[in-house]
Amino acid sequence: MSVKSMLISALCCMALAVPVSASADALVELPAPQKTGGLTVPEALAKRHVERSFDSRPLSLQEVSNILWAACGVNREDDRLTVPTAMNRQRIAVYAVLPDGVYRYDAKQNALEQSLQGNYLKLYANGAPLVLLHAAQESDRYAAFHVGSMYENVALYCASAGLANVMKAQETDKLDGKLSLPDGWKVYMIQPVGYPAK
Repeated sequence: MSVKSMLISALCCMALAVPVSASADALVELPAPQKTGGLTVPEALAKRHVERSFDSRPLSLQEVSNILWAACGVNREDDRLTVPTAMNRQRIAVYAVLPDGVYRYDAKQNALEQSLQGNYLKLYANGAPLVLLHAAQESDRYAAFHVGSMYENVALYCASAGLANVMKAQETDKLDGKLSLPDGWKVYMIQPVGYPAK
């Protein structure tokens, strides 16, 4: 099921109207991230671990929203993020590789902007229904720290939500020449996310 189809199904279930526009295929609004519930921070730290085997069932659009918000979502009215960046320059981005394409997360709009169409998940040999690409400006001396904060936020969310994840510095080049990043940016880390294998 495509991200757009998931969104339409979710909205229909909530009996909301889905506006149709020329940009409907390019931008997918996500449900508001859930900011309550889950484990305490010490409990999530105690449960944080990596898992390399995943169940193939898809994540709900709500889970995708929660995961991306944890990675680098807006958490204050002045557009500051869940992840710290040096002097609040925010030279970071997270891309979501989903079954029907690759999407850039727009934190300010809490939306997905499609960058590539097609099943690029098959490039990653892990079976996860979602792969995050953590990217940053290469010339930023703090880029690696920012990326580390992003994937650790996701790891803690996964521990709290009972999801599996693993951080990998390999396979960061799978979309080189296909995914258009801003000039001077690169993917530093990938993070497959999904349900634990049964």
